[in-house]
Amino acid sequence: MNRTLLVAFLRQRFTSPMRVGLLLIVTVFPLGAAILANNLATLAGPASAIALILSAGAIGQDVSSGTLQLLLVRPVSRPSVLLHRWLASVIAAVGITIVLLLLATVALLAHKTQPNALDLVRMVLEAACSAAGSAAVMVMLSTLVGGIGDVGLFVAAVIVTQMFSGLAMLEHWDVLARACNEVQGVLSPQLSWAWMLHGTPLSWFAITSWASTVTLALAVGIARFNRRELSYAAG
Repeated sequence: MNRTLLVAFLRQRFTSPMRVGLLLIVTVFPLGAAILANNLATLAGPASAIALILSAGAIGQDVSSGTLQLLLVRPVSRPSVLLHRWLASVIAAVGITIVLLLLATVALLAHKTQPNALDLVRMVLEAACSAAGSAAVMVMLSTLVGGIGDVGLFVAAVIVTQMFSGLAMLEHWDVLARACNEVQGVLSPQLSWAWMLHGTPLSWFAITSWASTVTLALAVGIARFNRRELSYAAG
């Protein structure tokens, strides 16, 4: 693991006013809702959004600006750059989520509410899986287009999928509905750890599906990045 690549990428992300503003929106409101409701449920979702914000433009933005070309002059491989940027996004998303959970836990304890320790562990594990999945998909999309065009691709894919999902529900087209569910699972790979609380058997199928989606997204991203022509006029 190259610590320099991780730190440099995160420094770049956290010095961007736009990204910091978006991060505040997707963290402060859920935290406030958790404190007001005296419940941690609202903190189950921010990890994915945080990962998307941090990983957006991870490759394409720096290709367009010429920054990545300068970085690759050093003895750093393209797959290493991509994987470290994915990993940095995941680590930051999980770290922020843990901080939010700690703050909310302190608030709940102040209101005489005792959070379930096992439930906290579950939320952290699910946050890590959601962040890893979302970041992998966004990094892959970032290798396809310049700038932050990956955000446009992601939003367009989500909107189109939801439109077809609504059509399938309206017309009772089960095949289309299942296809839309699969696409949604690919766009936002998640893994439930609820079995820890309910004592149900571990679903190896769910784990395999999530892991294969994340691995495939990273593999496609690396393959595309390796074939991408880089020049100072790129993008």
